[in-house]
Amino acid sequence: MQSYYANLGIEVTRRCNQVCENFCMRGASQAMDIPVEYIDLFLDQKRNQYKAVDQLLFSGGEPTLNEDAIVYTVQKIISEKLPIYHLSMVTNGLVYSDAIVQAFEKYNEFFNSFLLPQFAKENVKSNLEEFIDKNINTGTDILFSNDQYHHPISQDVLSMYYENGHHIRFHQTGDRDDSDILHSGFSDYGRNLTLEDNNVRVFNGLVMDLIYLTAKGNLSCYGDGSYDFLDQLSNQYSISSYTLPDFYMSHLSSSSVVDGKVLRKSKSWKKKK
Repeated sequence: MQSYYANLGIEVTRRCNQVCENFCMRGASQAMDIPVEYIDLFLDQKRNQYKAVDQLLFSGGEPTLNEDAIVYTVQKIISEKLPIYHLSMVTNGLVYSDAIVQAFEKYNEFFNSFLLPQFAKENVKSNLEEFIDKNINTGTDILFSNDQYHHPISQDVLSMYYENGHHIRFHQTGDRDDSDILHSGFSDYGRNLTLEDNNVRVFNGLVMDLIYLTAKGNLSCYGDGSYDFLDQLSNQYSISSYTLPDFYMSHLSSSSVVDGKVLRKSKSWKKKK
């Protein structure tokens, strides 16, 4: 059965170009970039039996420090005509990457000319042209972390993104609520992240929750928290051994519905291939 995925994420690097004072959700940076072989396995449509992906997030570390992985991924999506309907990236705004901007612009052309019309044809019953006009140039977003825990964004870098990313939507986080540990600082587990909550809700083919590929090539239900926590969750779930359906079936939320039936996690699904 083919599935729809609401959110996939790729940790393209664990390197970072700043050391935040007092707070860091990840912990100390690591000299590690993701090999493209893991990206190939993660996005292989036939292997993973996916119908479409609503959003693909590039994360880190600081993702602009491994622009090659992002460019490679975008080129793969375009060349293979993968049904991935949105790309986003979170950056600290200290590095301008023209390679990423150009890759996102090329993806937007692909989104406007191929993905959006195809989606509209398959899902919109009336006002087809109106739907396309409304959603043109909505394929990419870049979010700048300009909260109180990061160093100030470079205004020169910001200007270059705005000047060259003509069809990219840009956002800024603004200050974060101190009570939200996930956003306000480092802990071993991020916010109140627990091993027990490491699950995925699936509703008749729609995979609701994030599936995250770490730079080590492992799969996790979390994209947040420290590297130690992510590794603890994901070390036994290598993308080389698990397809996306293998993974989410081994992490089913108790509220999941598959083929009209409520299913619960079963140890039998945890057997590696």
